[in-house]
Amino acid sequence: MTNRLRSLFLILSSFCLAACTESGAPAGVSSPSPSAAADVTMPAAKSERTDDVYIFYTSDVHCGVDENITFAGLKALVDETKAEHPDTLLVDCGDFLQGGSLGSLTRGEAVIELMNKMEYDVVALGNHDFDYGIPRLKELIGKAEFPVVSANITYTGSGTNQFADLPGYVIKEAGGTKIAFIGITTPFTLVDSTPAFFKEDGEFVYDFNGGDDGTKLAALVQETVNEARAAGAEYVIALAHLGSAESYRPFDSIGLVHRTEGIDAVIDGHAHSVIIGDAYPNKNGEDVMITSVGNKMENVGIMILSEEGEISTTLISESNKKDEKMAAEVKAVYDSLNAMTSEVITETEFDVTIADENGTRIVRTREAPCGNLVTDAYRTMFETQIAMANGGGVRAAIPAGTVTYQNLINILPFGNSISSFTATGQQILDVLEFGSRFTERLTSFDGQAVGESGGFLQVSGLKYTIDTSIPSPVLLDANNMFDKIDGERRVKDVQVLQEDGTYVPIDPEATYSVAGPDYIIWGGGDGNTVFEDCVSIRSDGDIDVNVLRQYIEKCEGIPEEYRETHGRITVE
Repeated sequence: MTNRLRSLFLILSSFCLAACTESGAPAGVSSPSPSAAADVTMPAAKSERTDDVYIFYTSDVHCGVDENITFAGLKALVDETKAEHPDTLLVDCGDFLQGGSLGSLTRGEAVIELMNKMEYDVVALGNHDFDYGIPRLKELIGKAEFPVVSANITYTGSGTNQFADLPGYVIKEAGGTKIAFIGITTPFTLVDSTPAFFKEDGEFVYDFNGGDDGTKLAALVQETVNEARAAGAEYVIALAHLGSAESYRPFDSIGLVHRTEGIDAVIDGHAHSVIIGDAYPNKNGEDVMITSVGNKMENVGIMILSEEGEISTTLISESNKKDEKMAAEVKAVYDSLNAMTSEVITETEFDVTIADENGTRIVRTREAPCGNLVTDAYRTMFETQIAMANGGGVRAAIPAGTVTYQNLINILPFGNSISSFTATGQQILDVLEFGSRFTERLTSFDGQAVGESGGFLQVSGLKYTIDTSIPSPVLLDANNMFDKIDGERRVKDVQVLQEDGTYVPIDPEATYSVAGPDYIIWGGGDGNTVFEDCVSIRSDGDIDVNVLRQYIEKCEGIPEEYRETHGRITVE
């Protein structure tokens, strides 16, 4: 039995692993079951080595350090493997700082402290790692006891480049070989985080180098691959925060593989997909493995570089061991937050959902009860005619039972300020068109959500219809920001709520008061620039989670009406 198989047997004896296919051919998105080893293998002609190399990988943890496998479970697995293979590595490909109270209440610092204790070896940046602003991210990188990498961030401003010292790759020596880890951050970060963060004097100065069709990104990555090879790297592994689904094109990981050479494997993130190990040809026709673990620690990956020169992948969906010291560290952090987050706000007898009856997340494609609750809070507490919220910012449901401040943070973890402003009816029509550009007739296909967009708008004070038979007429600029509408509109029958409870057609020439998060008003979030020149009414509002709390307290609980949707958004 080879060292690799012997080690895999050791892991199987202690941990429940995810089921998988036994081929490197494309297998699609898999749903692991906690019973058998997932061992997708691909050959790689490499020089003789002294040991198998185990690379554990996480992605899109989104502050979920105490969920699913947990950091404590992962630490136990890593340390047990290190006992036989001392050069075992631990890497992550982005979106670790944001997504829960652990991040939002400490502005990412508690996450970095725990990752230091986990002894990560290399970490790439995801789009949401920028959500506390570039200066704060720079501070957090400085606190990290591990290298942070991203190969595709450039700066053209006249000030200080906060990422001037950020390497595109690092080389780790393990098992007698040099392994380069290249960080790749999705170019959609410009719109998926807060676009204003990347500007000086209103102009973009930070760029993630996507280009029009992905070739610019591929060229920059290829330069980094060549540089790593010239520095002696025998393996090149991309820590890519790109996503492989069609909606992430042209900056997806599959397209990157097709346009490059010299990458041995891609550990991917961003899409929250579960991919055990799919093979795609690079520009020379050589197979390159892409693997992805989902999000919130639902899976942990192991990539094994064997002595024989093979690359294998394994996904772990469950563990039955915990590192007690790591568990205590995590508990201590959460205990320090509990005084604030455990405060009881109210009780509810029903779920306030962001998903449909089949469990498909619809808050990014359809009206959702929790979206109605959030936008009603904004409209009521800011006394406007209309309110909006980007579906990507409404992250969780409220489960039936006791509702704590933590539940509200789970819904709105970003801490966006809420503001009010005036907009014309035409601007409102344009922004609804922009938010609906990806909407499809179905909400899911083959078990996966379709048509999702973080910029899809939940609304209050409005009703509208989306005709999915009409292609989206929205045109974007070179930075994937809203440019203009050109063609027949798919958003129709837009109506505005009146004080007497009736709805009347929107008047494109009229002016309306609107409330919403700064992210989509002034920040250009999700590429939404429709409102950026609007006149402010109030720009010093509280953060979103507190506005929601105030509304629930004003209502003396969560009204029964939020058990169901209200017919605000119709999709046909």
